[in-house]
Amino acid sequence: MTVGQRIQQIRALRALSQEEFGELLGVTRQTVSKWELDQTLPELSKVVLISKLFSVTTDSILIDGITSFDISHKAFSCGIYQSELYEIVETEVFSLVYYCNSDKTVLGSKLYMGFANKKRLCGICERNELKKETYYAYKSEVGEIYTNDVGGVALLIGAPYDPSVKKTMRKSESFFVDHSGVSLPGVNDSGIAKCLSAWRMGDIYRSNAEECFLSLCTDQREYVFSVQRENCNVYCGASYIYTFDFGLFFAGQYFRIRHYKDNTEPFCGFGCNFSFVPQYRKVPTELYTTDKAIKKESRPIWSVVKRYTDDEIVLEGCGDDEYFYRKNDKRTERFLEK
Repeated sequence: MTVGQRIQQIRALRALSQEEFGELLGVTRQTVSKWELDQTLPELSKVVLISKLFSVTTDSILIDGITSFDISHKAFSCGIYQSELYEIVETEVFSLVYYCNSDKTVLGSKLYMGFANKKRLCGICERNELKKETYYAYKSEVGEIYTNDVGGVALLIGAPYDPSVKKTMRKSESFFVDHSGVSLPGVNDSGIAKCLSAWRMGDIYRSNAEECFLSLCTDQREYVFSVQRENCNVYCGASYIYTFDFGLFFAGQYFRIRHYKDNTEPFCGFGCNFSFVPQYRKVPTELYTTDKAIKKESRPIWSVVKRYTDDEIVLEGCGDDEYFYRKNDKRTERFLEK
């Protein structure tokens, strides 16, 4: 990653245009554009200002963001690491940690944000099933902390990520952040399965007064960290999901904290199994049938195409819900398979 790419990444995370980003730094849109294209490097005073305004280290811009004059660096390898009680998903910007205690009565999820191995905790959610209590805390993108557990998990916000933990864990999947900017495939040329796979691979993040939300999809799995503060809606989950010719195949959810108010709602759930391996690694197309009776019975593990265009695919969801996937959906990071 170049310095320009790192600056563009910082700007995109806050959903700022080049003009808005430039106004905060006292420079023009053209200057920001030249930085991001690596045509010029920012002055040191501007690097320090970026660091202060967006709570990133100067190292993450100048040292971890390898300059365009150094072409020998290795790309930051993202991956999924597993052990009996933990699972870690690590990307350039995020580290998402799922964990449980030995008897699996306490499940938790921690979300770290930053760059490479210099991330800090920005969100945590923990459910104690014996006490029937769910606690959360998260930091918004402008630095405010929201929590239902003042003095408890809230005190952990800002703690540094420890990358050494993964050394004792097995790596079960590898992928890279795509900085190429190459256009994604369209349905008419590449088909539904390939487009769903390519369009979904990446992450979407937002954190404000109403919610903290991260959705992260690799080629094989889907992760969610979601806290909606206003209605006490919490959902942290990890699932195996595969694409096939007619949509998505849900091969199994192996981590789930689903809490709404008192946790008695029909769709609430709790449990984890990090050793779970799905029965099907590739989805045979003959498993799909257009028979309505069979399709209805299979609906919990299938999400099939309802309609599509060249750059949008709409899948059926629960009940009348619809899941939208678009070629040009804005993502914090896009991934490529190793």
